Amino acid sequence: MEITSLFAPIAQSALFALIGYVAYLVLIPILFPVRRPPSKAPWNGGNFSRDYARGTGKPIPCKNPATGEYLGEAKAYTPVEVKSAHARAARAAEEWSKTTFTERRALLMDIHDWILDNQELIAQKSCKETGKTLAEASLGEVMTTLEKLRWLVAHGEPCLTPEYRGVPLLLWFTKSARVEWYPMGVIGIIVPWNYPFHNVMSHVATALFAGNGAVVKVSEWASSSAEWIEDVLRECLAKRGHNPDLVQILTGYGETGAALVKSGVDKILFIGSPQVGKLVMKGASENLTPVILELGGKDAFVVCDDADLDHCIDIAIRGAFINCGQNCISAERFLVQDGIYDEFLSRVLAKLKQTAQGASCEGKRCDFGAMTMPGQAAHVDALVKDAVSKGAKLLAGGKRVGKEGDHPTYYEPTILANIDLKMKIATEETFGPVMTVIRWKSEDELEKLTNSTPYGLGSSIFSRNYTKAERISKRIVTGMANINDFAIVPLIQSLPFGGVRDSGFGAFNGEEGLRGFSRRKAITTDRFGIRAAAPDWLQYPISSNAKTIVQHAMFMVYGRSILESAKGCMNMLKAVASAPPKPEKKD
Repeated sequence: MEITSLFAPIAQSALFALIGYVAYLVLIPILFPVRRPPSKAPWNGGNFSRDYARGTGKPIPCKNPATGEYLGEAKAYTPVEVKSAHARAARAAEEWSKTTFTERRALLMDIHDWILDNQELIAQKSCKETGKTLAEASLGEVMTTLEKLRWLVAHGEPCLTPEYRGVPLLLWFTKSARVEWYPMGVIGIIVPWNYPFHNVMSHVATALFAGNGAVVKVSEWASSSAEWIEDVLRECLAKRGHNPDLVQILTGYGETGAALVKSGVDKILFIGSPQVGKLVMKGASENLTPVILELGGKDAFVVCDDADLDHCIDIAIRGAFINCGQNCISAERFLVQDGIYDEFLSRVLAKLKQTAQGASCEGKRCDFGAMTMPGQAAHVDALVKDAVSKGAKLLAGGKRVGKEGDHPTYYEPTILANIDLKMKIATEETFGPVMTVIRWKSEDELEKLTNSTPYGLGSSIFSRNYTKAERISKRIVTGMANINDFAIVPLIQSLPFGGVRDSGFGAFNGEEGLRGFSRRKAITTDRFGIRAAAPDWLQYPISSNAKTIVQHAMFMVYGRSILESAKGCMNMLKAVASAPPKPEKKD
């Protein structure tokens, strides 16, 4: 019998086992690990309408940035109305905090199903609100939110169940130790305009699963869908028998956000610029409210001379121009090694010529959409002109379509070469559709270039040599790194999302995100029912040679060798034996 015939059944069995295991990993999260419990009686007979006004302050006009279409008007919440919104959410959170993980999963499953069934509607609304393309809305708004919900349902509970910790040898037989996580109360969430659906739904879902209520302040540049999103959440909550006031979504300007920061919420998540982030910290300090800050980025996209350019080019264009570059983890600096610098530029330019820009919501085939804010388009234009005036080579784009303050306002996908650190665009966040290409030769030079900005959010490194790519990633000071890919971290919800330096601190997503929305408590209790007490010589009144006994005990427990520990033990026993008698207790 041939040896191969002996191993064939084993190999076949191993293959089937591997396929089964992979199928298990893939299918279980899709089907969800628990059955949905039966719904309780609907809240207030299923009526989730509000008994309060949704903001009565300054009007917020809403337009489609890609077409100029008027989308309606929202109203800003006044500081008094913000306080009322917090009070409503806090009252609802008192009951919600007592719910089981099964009940919380059931709610998130309902939200998941609604999103899955209304993908087209969500994409259309997001497209009209921000000017992005329908494809970008489907990926960035729908898919990322669905993945967040699926991860929370499948993996959220273990992150918040008690976690037992080790105890020192002296206490092992008498004490056990654990950490528990409890709901905080109400989370204040302030989000930007670039992903109006995902930014709200994703963080609200985390807050809800951790047992909290949420008050969300959306950007004045993405206000037309706020009431609609709140209604979806209110309906899902009411159908499950929960108070729909648990989630409040506020529209308004800076005054509304400032009022939320000082409203007494139990924690704040802010996503935005470093400048406003500092103001949030200052306001939060008045109540010592803890904050998570996810701020700007100036992510590096490193291309080594051994990179697979066939794989890399399309990713590079996506990294620079997805959502018109209005993405905190957009690739803003393309650091290409000298040996392939010219080829990289040539291939990127050729690929870019095949793309189109326009209003996807009108049924046009578009790869890129419009800038959401006219002021942001002006900021991008100023940075491009500054770079060109200082020697940068403009290879594509570099022009605005539309006058200052007009809609539609587009900025052409732009490529700048010969970038150096004297140019503002080399270190300042662009937040627009601009690819700046920088040449590098050595890894030491690359390290200086990548870390030359105050930001530290994410990075991408492309190389066929994984050892080299890993080495480079360790030298880049960021909170996230992708090897041979771009912006994958948001799709892997088990990973924390967050940066360092001027990109903020703290993280959302993953275990860190859930625990970041929770109140931590360290707990000790008796092990085996043994109620330990201090030894007699350490009980009051303390023995006169207690200090000597403790010093010998330290050598016994923490001695640097067995001999030293044994000597400490002997000396401690002698000290205990020679301890003078304690004075008799008086009646």
